[in-house]
Amino acid sequence: MPEQSSAAATLRFFTELGLISADEAALVDELFAADFPFAAAIGIAESVHVQVKVADVHALPHDKILARDLSAQRDAPNFRKYGFPSGIAVIFTSGAIAEEDLIPGAVTHPLPFVDHLGIDLREDSPDSRAVYADIRDRAVAAGWRHVRQGGPQAPVRGCQCEVSEKSWVYPPDSPHGRGRPIEFAFGELELLSSTDTNCDYRPIDPAHPLARLVPKTNQVRAPQTVTLSIRR
Repeated sequence: MPEQSSAAATLRFFTELGLISADEAALVDELFAADFPFAAAIGIAESVHVQVKVADVHALPHDKILARDLSAQRDAPNFRKYGFPSGIAVIFTSGAIAEEDLIPGAVTHPLPFVDHLGIDLREDSPDSRAVYADIRDRAVAAGWRHVRQGGPQAPVRGCQCEVSEKSWVYPPDSPHGRGRPIEFAFGELELLSSTDTNCDYRPIDPAHPLARLVPKTNQVRAPQTVTLSIRR
């Protein structure tokens, strides 16, 4: 499980650099709250990542970030990932990564902004699979929306890597509210060829008013199952 206080210190560093807002950093802190609907998943997570969209990853203060105590680093075109001993990773991307990026006028946050938060469930065991399988029901009960992406026969592909499947949950506030989508990535992360640049887009929030405009020819390769819920 990621270490909360160390993760907060890491996020303060990126807030001071102007790459993550204080409000966005607070969203990560809320993942560790006792009443977080998906607390069981946080309890077995190997790491938590924060995905930030920027205009140009090559303009990042790379040397300043490298001067921190890193546990991992990975670079690819339009992609920079920095892992920290606390179990937090901060990922920077430029270019389209979500389905709404394919719809003119659908993205309203000014750059840089946090696109989504990720909870990495790497261990595939009966206990962890039970926690992962419960995410949909917990989302419905809490008024979140849910999209399941991928599966054993159609893994979800990221930037030169893939994972067996993902569950995405979308907070009860509107798609343009304070909250951000949360990704639950299940299974070991498999690195692919450095020349493989194909990837699956983050599914658009089903409640987004422009969701129906996602271009059919550009939809994700991994299959999706959508569950809507309304808090009563």
